[in-house]
Amino acid sequence: MILALLLLLAQQRVGTQPCACGPADLSRVNSEAVTIHERRSLDAASALYTKVLKASPPADSTPDQMRLARRFAPRIYTTRTEPFPLKDFAIILHPTEPLITYHFFWEDDIDFPDDNDPCDHELMWVRYDPSSGKVTGYATYFHGRILVAPKEAVDDANRNGGRPRVLTQWGKHGSMPPGWEKLEIIADAGDVEREFYPNRLISMEQYQRGTYQKLSTLGRQAQDSPLSRGWPVKFSGSWQDFVNFSRLVDPLKWLDRSGYIKVSCWNNAVIDRHFLLYNFRPKTEWWCP
Repeated sequence: MILALLLLLAQQRVGTQPCACGPADLSRVNSEAVTIHERRSLDAASALYTKVLKASPPADSTPDQMRLARRFAPRIYTTRTEPFPLKDFAIILHPTEPLITYHFFWEDDIDFPDDNDPCDHELMWVRYDPSSGKVTGYATYFHGRILVAPKEAVDDANRNGGRPRVLTQWGKHGSMPPGWEKLEIIADAGDVEREFYPNRLISMEQYQRGTYQKLSTLGRQAQDSPLSRGWPVKFSGSWQDFVNFSRLVDPLKWLDRSGYIKVSCWNNAVIDRHFLLYNFRPKTEWWCP
């Protein structure tokens, strides 16, 4: 049982690149850059990202690739009282695999006004069948874990023209597929709400109820921070409100405005050197189903 939990934890608490893409020597440089970026040494990280992209430049999307990226773009749903807007959206297509990464940049994270990240970086991955044009699987990023969409969520995406539904936590923006309630994760000491659920394998519903309890009673972290002026201190609705993901945010509007789309192995490098003028926290580059 302990071994099984450790294996599950290893699968969920992933590093920044759980599967390979690109030459091994460049992957090592890119991994070093991501590590430095996580420490917020941006000049040093950007210098290494530049080195990676000089050796392996990103490509512009072809018209066919653009159609694919739009076809499989997520339908993002938030709660009705979500306090932070989506500020940017970016797409990276894998150069050799039928795999696309979609990056969401929310204005901030309710628990972390003081973390020196002027956005909350979240993401999801879609794998598709080039022959049928259907989604074969997708996964979402959830606080250092990867949630693999169950069959019902994949079927829902294909019933909606290939666009997966992504459900977004109030204020915290952990991304979830439909059917999230029955998915299992390991709660651990790194979770902000760790006192509100057992430190072991639990269902996502248990995890979310603990998050709701913490946010609706104690409230968010860093309540005295001057950088969180005007933010809500607590979630003021019911449990039903907390899981009522009914407000559509269509990221294609942001894509039409920014044109942030490239073909590359190097998600974080491209975002840093080609897209955003502000810092973001680097996240997992590729999901390998």
